Amino acid sequence: MLDPLTALSLAGTICQFVDFGCKLVSQAQEIYHSPNGSTREYVSVEAVAGDIQSLNRDIINKKKAIRVPSKGDLALLELATKCQTEANELMIILNNLRLPEDAARWESFRKALQAMRKKGRIAELETRLGKLRKQVDRRILYMMSDQQSAVFAWFHSVCTEHTRIQLESSNRVEQLQSHIQSIIQQQTKDSNRVEDLVEKLGRLSQEGDRLATEQGILKSLMFDEWKRRFNQTSKSHTRTFTWIFRRTVDYPAGLDSPRFRDWLENGNGIYWIAGKAGAGKSTLMKFLTEHPKVIDCLKVWAGNSQPIIIPWFFWSAGSPLQRSQQGLLQSILFQILRRCPWLIPTICAARVSMYRNQQDHLSMDPWSLEELSEVFDLLAREKLPKIRFCLFIDGLDEYEGRPNELIQTLRRLDKSPHIKLCVASRPWNEFLVAFDTERSDGSLLLERHTRSDIELYVRDILGKDESFTAAERRDKRYRDFIIAVIDRARGVFLWVQLVVTRLLKGLGELNRLDDLKKKLDSVPPTLEKYFQQIFDRIDKTDWVESAKVFLATAHAVQPLSVVAYHFLEKQERGPSFALDAPIRPIHGPELRHIYNEIHTRLNFLCKDLIEVNEVTLDGSYTDYQVDFLHRTVKDFLMTKELREQLMKRATQDGSVSWDPHQALCNISLARAKSLTLQDGIQFGLNTLFRLVDELMFYAYEVEIASKTANVSVLDELDRVVSHYAEADMSYHWTNARDAPADSYFDEGNENCFLALAIQARLCLYVATKLDKKPSLIQSKQGRPLLDYALRPILVTPAETPNFVSYLEFGMVRVLLDRSADPNQKISLYGNITVWALFLLTCFFGARDQTANEHLRNTWFQAADMMIRKGADRKLKLETGRVEQIRSAGNLSSDGVAVKTAKYRTAMSDVHQSTLKIPQGITAQEIMIETFGEERARELNAIVAETRSWSVWSLVGWK
Repeated sequence: MLDPLTALSLAGTICQFVDFGCKLVSQAQEIYHSPNGSTREYVSVEAVAGDIQSLNRDIINKKKAIRVPSKGDLALLELATKCQTEANELMIILNNLRLPEDAARWESFRKALQAMRKKGRIAELETRLGKLRKQVDRRILYMMSDQQSAVFAWFHSVCTEHTRIQLESSNRVEQLQSHIQSIIQQQTKDSNRVEDLVEKLGRLSQEGDRLATEQGILKSLMFDEWKRRFNQTSKSHTRTFTWIFRRTVDYPAGLDSPRFRDWLENGNGIYWIAGKAGAGKSTLMKFLTEHPKVIDCLKVWAGNSQPIIIPWFFWSAGSPLQRSQQGLLQSILFQILRRCPWLIPTICAARVSMYRNQQDHLSMDPWSLEELSEVFDLLAREKLPKIRFCLFIDGLDEYEGRPNELIQTLRRLDKSPHIKLCVASRPWNEFLVAFDTERSDGSLLLERHTRSDIELYVRDILGKDESFTAAERRDKRYRDFIIAVIDRARGVFLWVQLVVTRLLKGLGELNRLDDLKKKLDSVPPTLEKYFQQIFDRIDKTDWVESAKVFLATAHAVQPLSVVAYHFLEKQERGPSFALDAPIRPIHGPELRHIYNEIHTRLNFLCKDLIEVNEVTLDGSYTDYQVDFLHRTVKDFLMTKELREQLMKRATQDGSVSWDPHQALCNISLARAKSLTLQDGIQFGLNTLFRLVDELMFYAYEVEIASKTANVSVLDELDRVVSHYAEADMSYHWTNARDAPADSYFDEGNENCFLALAIQARLCLYVATKLDKKPSLIQSKQGRPLLDYALRPILVTPAETPNFVSYLEFGMVRVLLDRSADPNQKISLYGNITVWALFLLTCFFGARDQTANEHLRNTWFQAADMMIRKGADRKLKLETGRVEQIRSAGNLSSDGVAVKTAKYRTAMSDVHQSTLKIPQGITAQEIMIETFGEERARELNAIVAETRSWSVWSLVGWK
């Protein structure tokens, strides 16, 4: 199918040609106009012929872009073919013209054409060109206005996406489409009509290309969870937190002013909001990002520039992106570019080039941390006279790495003259040292300032209860009771919310003041003790079920759908439920019924420690997800003592053991069987692959913990997805996954489920399958199975911790012990061997300094075993061999330069860069470069094992 922008360009060229031909053969007296827009009084036959040939070549080249034409393409193709026919006819006419040698003026040329008209040939051509002009007009009008047109549909989708992601850039598509329709419908013979039409078509093409590129870059940065934690954070109670906007002189005596307004209006650098767990830091940060007074204050700081607020909320219970620097930088960059898309060509030039050079725009490599850092370095150097950014970053203590790593990143962001930051966290020592008042531009300890907010909240909530207000009017001691609640809170908003909820329940039961005091006195003063009290109130008959809910929720890689708990319940009734369940989608009404049932059940079982939230997935799909009430709940339940207690409770039904990861495997399989894919698998690939990869991660955890291979579950997963793919794919469904951009990882549609299991490090599963059918090692086409183990890169929409992020030596051993050949040639990559490709991986990692000590040790182990299995230590990468690899799109010939792939075998992505490999480098030299001379000598001293005779040698396998 012809891409819409090329179709527009071809239509414009056809339009130009037809207009040029009509003018050329008409009896008009106008001066000759060349297609390039210049006007000439003098012209030669050769010049006219050159212009015709140029237009004809342009049409032919654009026709070549149509490989599998659509119905609309065929109509355009027919017009292009007619133009070629008429171009040939014009060339014949020109060749037959006989002008005097001194005839250079247009007048002489025109008279010669008139003479030929009398023979009728030109008149016929003029008639055909007139018809062709009308056909071209109809085709362009169809492309601009008919909903069945691929061009119209493409521009409509671009405009829809422009609105969906709230891209703040001009959109002139509809205006240009309207202008083009107007020009065509005028049916005027104005000489400027075609020039105007072609110019508008060109501008429309440029506008579409710009918008599509901007959207492509933004979608490569966007991820479902980028604003989920922000959306789930509670809004502040009415009239709370307004104290933060007071000026220093207006602050109450006896309290230190937070000086936050001063920082907003005049400060730079980092402002730190600290607070104990549950103090309301996230609620305050959400309040600040949404309050109009913040923007008003920032306008003073920004001067003539426009201030823009960019929020990011870390979340330890969310996906890896929600608790990583990668997620932080990716989300901030997405929000900045969404508001300022004009920055994209400047600071994301490499990405723009990658997008435009890639036919499949959906398979762009994920952003690496290094690449994101480089973009922010470019942003810091960019002159931005009209824009300023204020970042609000919440939950620094929920970052998954070392606090000092995050602090360094925040300091780098702070170096930009266009950016300042407000950050929030618990008062950990690392943050205290980095951000206290002496080292930052301002700070506050939240619980010192929220007493009045807590009082306002308690009075408002209890004041809405008629029985309480009536009692308060009769008995002033109720006011003292409110003060007692506030005193006991110690600045922890979450504690107050939980306690007030309990008190309201008591009021509903007609409790007297003494009863309420007893309830208050019975509430532990800290969140941890309060959670323990709630936990201890769970009825013994519900211990087993509640423990399994808590454990599944805590071990899930991201919040689970309510449907998952529906399947958990069914799984406990019948252990083989997931395997035996039919493939049957769960639709809206049934999902709503399940939501109501599970929501009620979870409230009963978990006593408010778990909540259900409505979320939007993949941009449009609404789901109900289950999560802990607060991060502190998960922290409490996952302490060693409580976790052991939960595991004991989970097995009190007589089970020998209960593995939450095994339960999650079964739940994921049941969810895969219940997917709604009525539009076909192609429209649900992200959802499907996310589910597949999560299941395989859980299966890996089961293998590690219980030394059990989930053969039945994994085989059933392959069968289920194969069922979905049957109608739409002629190859195995694993080949539909986005591949890394580099052809080092081309699959040639020869991928398979076993290869995916190797990448997922499922050693026991792979060993079981190979032991049952040893021929799988040799019969695999395309990439050998050993290559997947040595370079387990995988593009995945799932956010699973350490999923296929490093080389697993155990998997290499499984394959080598089962006759995998390190010297096997890979025809897909120019017949380079698996061993040579592994050495190049080591070389790139060592030279680019991206390989940490753990990875080098794993490489060494793999090299050791491959040499024992016969890997060629005398291997020499000749220039010719390098050229073969280069022709597959990996290496360039000068010197020899190598463009590396983003090897996710490293603990962090290897940034794409150009490295120099000396010509004729040997395996020995690479081993010295990677492991050092001493360890290289150890590898050289290894005595290779004698390969045993195999029946496969008789049938051509080596």
